[in-house]
Amino acid sequence: MSTISFPRTNFFTYACNGSSPRHKLHSISLTPTTKMNTKLIGLVRKEDHSVLPRTSLITHLKFNSLEPSDEDLFHEKKLVFGNYVARQAVRDEELWVAAYLRAETHWEDQPGDEKLIEHLKMDFIERVFNSLKMRCRGQFGQINKCVVAVCKPDLNVQRTVIKSVVGALDISIRHLLHGETFPGQHKKYRFPIINTKNLQKYAYISNLCTRKSARRQGIGSNMMRFVIEFAKLSGIKSVYVHVCRDNKPAFNLYRKLNFEVVEMANAALEEEQMYLLCYKA
Repeated sequence: MSTISFPRTNFFTYACNGSSPRHKLHSISLTPTTKMNTKLIGLVRKEDHSVLPRTSLITHLKFNSLEPSDEDLFHEKKLVFGNYVARQAVRDEELWVAAYLRAETHWEDQPGDEKLIEHLKMDFIERVFNSLKMRCRGQFGQINKCVVAVCKPDLNVQRTVIKSVVGALDISIRHLLHGETFPGQHKKYRFPIINTKNLQKYAYISNLCTRKSARRQGIGSNMMRFVIEFAKLSGIKSVYVHVCRDNKPAFNLYRKLNFEVVEMANAALEEEQMYLLCYKA
């Protein structure tokens, strides 16, 4: 496995990027599958992961499978920091845990009926998981990756995928439209871009989240460092991310990583109460 070298890491406090505001809860139709799969949320939350289902409650997923070894990931780039490793997700089970972490962050500390919220989470997880699978396989004609932070492999410890993944984020490679200097400047264009030959590429980061029990260990900042290096190696000079204006921990995290506020985008994002930040390679 190739290793990306970085200067010594400083750790920063991080919660989530706040790229999408919390939404009002709505009722959903509870299918039999949804009712069964809520049991998996409890499994992921347990500190002791030694007891796992023998068969997956979601088609084809094996939640009792062990985390990939270094030999399995020999050709994958990675960033090692402390007790963790940042790399691209390589298994569907890792994508599912990424969706789970996103749901936990989205509904964190939200008031409401606990059972309803659990069902909403499971519906959300399944939709996000299916979307991640399609996007990461290039089914929408774009380059999309899911980056995960996992526990560093230990020959003396056997961990399942569920226990190993502690953080995740999405990165997509996109193109600025003709005449744009930053993403979203020309909002009236909503159609797919057919010819991208002369359009400037940029990387866009979203859905950065970490397991609550693993925060304050530099996981968010190091996943970002991995993505920035990935973008540089891909010849991309600009990396963008949105953040809620009231999410000070996330905003401070990006500023410490040398992201700058795109001042020209402030007026357009006033109603959404968001900032657009950019890292220039």
